[in-house]
Amino acid sequence: MIHRDSDDDQKETAALRLYMDESGGNDPNTPQAVIGGMLINKNAFTLFEAAWEQMLSNHGIPSGIHMKEFGRHGRLGNISVCCRRKLAEEAKYLIEHYRAMTITASIDNSEYISLVPEAAREKFSLYGMCFHLAVMMNHKLCEHYDYPDRVPFIMDTGNPHASHVREAHDFMIKRQKITYLHAGGLFFDDDEVFGVLQAADIIAWSERRRLHNKPFPAGFEPFGEMISRTKTTHIGVNYSPDLLKQLGDSLQLLIDQGDDLTEITDEDISGI
Repeated sequence: MIHRDSDDDQKETAALRLYMDESGGNDPNTPQAVIGGMLINKNAFTLFEAAWEQMLSNHGIPSGIHMKEFGRHGRLGNISVCCRRKLAEEAKYLIEHYRAMTITASIDNSEYISLVPEAAREKFSLYGMCFHLAVMMNHKLCEHYDYPDRVPFIMDTGNPHASHVREAHDFMIKRQKITYLHAGGLFFDDDEVFGVLQAADIIAWSERRRLHNKPFPAGFEPFGEMISRTKTTHIGVNYSPDLLKQLGDSLQLLIDQGDDLTEITDEDISGI
């Protein structure tokens, strides 16, 4: 399979790419907002896509996996528990086998509203902050493993929060002029075409279930094991109330001083 946007040198030649999706948000039943996905090597990407496509074909769902479609009235809602479990076990195996790392970044919506001032929320949206945290996690991983290059970020074209992510990415690129963050370009691709974006949907959905302490639906228990904190190839981080309060206070101080938040440096908000 030929990767889309192949005319973009940065994306095509990057040895590592981070594919992500979002889950949650303002839904009162699942109040955490999550961005999660899969950091994958360029060579592993090709092998993963071929294996994922074969898995879908074997299960008779060539149009791909989207977790919301497994609901009672969804396109995949009638798949039996036995078949779901077999599919989940195979998907889990492929993700674990080919990932360099899976990453999830989350924030509690009610804490975000109560602890971050409104003026700051206009600059740093819920999903913008999740994306920011994911970028910083990726940066720390690159530092830890001595990976020197920038990592492009790829998300689904249908992401309803794309504008928030773009704004957050613009902020990170400006910040990178001061501190190198291994932040590459931001791209959008079709999750019906790329299995790795379907995998990102599974990862984000699974983390949201875990955060809300909701049991995994029958058959999908393997996804909970996949994001276990005992896994050395999975890392999940959330904004704690203390960090949100510290961040909110710092941002409000800058706003009161009339500073342009797009010029915030590490010294201004070292805890973000």
